[in-house]
Amino acid sequence: MRIAILHYSKPPTIGGVERVIGEQAAVLHACGHEVEILTRKEWREENWDAVIVHNVFTMPFDLDWTRELLELARTRTDIRWTNWIHDVRWAEEVPQAIHIAVSEHRKGEYAKHTSAPIHVIPNGIDAVAVLGLMERIASLQLEKAGLVLLQPSRFVRRKNIELGLHMLAELPEALYIVTAAPDPHQEDGRLYYDELVTLADSLGVRDRVWFLGETAPLSDEDVRSLYQMADALFFPSTAEGYGLPLIEAALHGVPVFCSDIPAHREVAVGAEFFALNEEPRLIAARIRKYPPVRQRQQRRGLMRRLSCEGIVRELLEPLLLPPEAP
Repeated sequence: MRIAILHYSKPPTIGGVERVIGEQAAVLHACGHEVEILTRKEWREENWDAVIVHNVFTMPFDLDWTRELLELARTRTDIRWTNWIHDVRWAEEVPQAIHIAVSEHRKGEYAKHTSAPIHVIPNGIDAVAVLGLMERIASLQLEKAGLVLLQPSRFVRRKNIELGLHMLAELPEALYIVTAAPDPHQEDGRLYYDELVTLADSLGVRDRVWFLGETAPLSDEDVRSLYQMADALFFPSTAEGYGLPLIEAALHGVPVFCSDIPAHREVAVGAEFFALNEEPRLIAARIRKYPPVRQRQQRRGLMRRLSCEGIVRELLEPLLLPPEAP
């Protein structure tokens, strides 16, 4: 389809609507459509299949252009016109248009001016860009997981990764991400890794524990992206000299669950401690119920629900397609 997206200004001009139309254009282009964003000076009447008009019908900063588009909506019935309502300051009936409001509140306001159906499609957001996620971590689509536990760790026995595996068996909705790969120069590290894989298989959690370093080393930027997406840091070491990930997690606002050992007591900020002999099911229950963890889950749920790509593909694109002939 040839799609025109109209607004008073466009990217790189900074603004909420400008960001929305830029993201819409990018996703529609990725869907295989030919898309142009046009302002008043650039607008031209052509053989568009669809024209998405953002606010020009309801915020007439250029009333001549609004009137021109209204007349075209009446006469160019070959075009699927969309009236995208961010704000309502003025309204005149837009004939044969698809009406889309960004919220139920705006729908209620615009319903005073038309008896036609009004769809509600929220403004999406490119969370990958907002959070600065690295492509490798963004591709994991962690926003779709139920619970994301992170352990930045090497394969050293004192890191006690096996406790994380036993706990994972008590959290069927969870992913457990360990950042390191086996060190080929450390024979016991490789042996420990093999033991962990065997244990994960026996517990039935192998598909939910991700040893991300298996394929390639993680960069510092990758690890920062993992902190952005984690619901909790799980750090069950039996011994540490310091415990740097506890500090990193705190700086990223990630809830910390860590073993109650001297080094952790010394450096942790606002952490939840557990005894090394505490049953995994009890640790799992504490993590699941901990309010800051639930808030992080809700944050990722927001990313999932307001994904610009999902909104455009699932809600917008079907409205733009012409109805199938009976």
